[in-house]
Amino acid sequence: MKKTLIIALMLASGVLISPFVSAQSFTSVQYTMGIPTGGLKEHVDKISWRGFTFEYQREVAPSVSVGVNFAWSTFYERKDYDSYTNNNATLTGVQYRYDNLFPMLVNGQYKLGTGTVVPYVGLGIGTMYDLRNTDMGTWTIEENNWHFLMSPEAGFLFDIAPGTSLKLNAKYDYAFKIKEADAFGNLNISFGFVFNSW
Repeated sequence: MKKTLIIALMLASGVLISPFVSAQSFTSVQYTMGIPTGGLKEHVDKISWRGFTFEYQREVAPSVSVGVNFAWSTFYERKDYDSYTNNNATLTGVQYRYDNLFPMLVNGQYKLGTGTVVPYVGLGIGTMYDLRNTDMGTWTIEENNWHFLMSPEAGFLFDIAPGTSLKLNAKYDYAFKIKEADAFGNLNISFGFVFNSW
């Protein structure tokens, strides 16, 4: 499943982007804050302040663009001294929990109007790599899984200079259940710069 999703993502991004080499393109770099939900919140209940998003889009029709989105977020929480059970083992001590999430998406966006402030909506489909660690003393439990991912998005673009915009958005990454791991969600709030070129 992992290989299939990666190949599909690479092929889809090439197919979607390459025919529009003369269209306007948008490159975005954003700082991302993450709020865990569902199964992710059960492991790490703290907001992530360590996140980054890179996005590349090409206009395929007026107000419509398609492209790719790559991101990384780290969630961390220190759990107090206690007894913790994992499967058949119970350990006592202080736990340090980490989740490193790497979503990779093919996405499309639709701008709702024109002007200096433009709202937009979008949807992304792809995969997410979840590297999950639970550290306790000299022991660590590590899980790594690939999930099918769907990500609806909404935000605003603010023109601040010719060829440059400020972007503010919210995106909900929903990682579907797989055999090895439960489904989970992650609400991302991002802001950064968008650079336009032809």
